[in-house]
Amino acid sequence: VYVLREAFSYSHAEIAAILDITESASQQHAHRARTRVTAERRRGGAADPASARRVVEEFLTAATSGRTDRLVALLTDDVTAVSDGAGLARRLLRYRSRERVASFVRAGFTSTPAKRRLAGGSLAMHLARVNGTPAVVAVVGGRVVGAVAFEVSDGKVAALYGIAATDRLARLDEAWQRRDPGVPVIDGW
Repeated sequence: VYVLREAFSYSHAEIAAILDITESASQQHAHRARTRVTAERRRGGAADPASARRVVEEFLTAATSGRTDRLVALLTDDVTAVSDGAGLARRLLRYRSRERVASFVRAGFTSTPAKRRLAGGSLAMHLARVNGTPAVVAVVGGRVVGAVAFEVSDGKVAALYGIAATDRLARLDEAWQRRDPGVPVIDGW
């Protein structure tokens, strides 16, 4: 709930529909998560950012290389993935189970001419932090066209939140324009 609300600006009504909970439950989950995140930041953070980044790097390598067994091994048993279907789906897509998430990720991270046309060109992928969470940010011509935020737990990916709907990326793109993104981990995808 926290990442959907804070990073991707989904309303509590939209989150409630995605997660099949009430709107007030979404608000309560977001409040509790915000409280936990604030407390963790005060303590210096529960997750080591360098370790989380290494997990996301391994994940990206496995997702783009065809190593499904390694991809599955990087996922927790209760992993979930939520995606807006690149803005093409009417509803958000939700995946559960390591195998289903791995299959979804492999499909999403496989480069095709159609995906490059849809994105508006060849992608550069950067490792970044989105609202304090490790993420992969896809950029075309300096413009953010997609992002996947990760929850990492005990050295594995516990949840993924993918977004590529242009109207949902405005805040992230604005923040991206204000920083030096550095060298992409994948260029010319």
